[in-house]
Amino acid sequence: MAQSIGYLVAAAGPLLLGIVHDATHSWTLPLTVLAVLGIATAVAGHGAGQDRHIAQPSR
Repeated sequence: MAQSIGYLVAAAGPLLLGIVHDATHSWTLPLTVLAVLGIATAVAGHGAGQDRHIAQPSR
């Protein structure tokens, strides 16, 4: 199910960016959206890739 949702989001991306391009008649906003999403993904990936150990709660 997660893979299906991922494919759905991935397929909707180009369509939505094309709609934004048609509405604004410019590539500035669609490319800005892609840059912001790319930076957010990089920050999330960096946080997820940290080598951390979570201490177990004491009993």
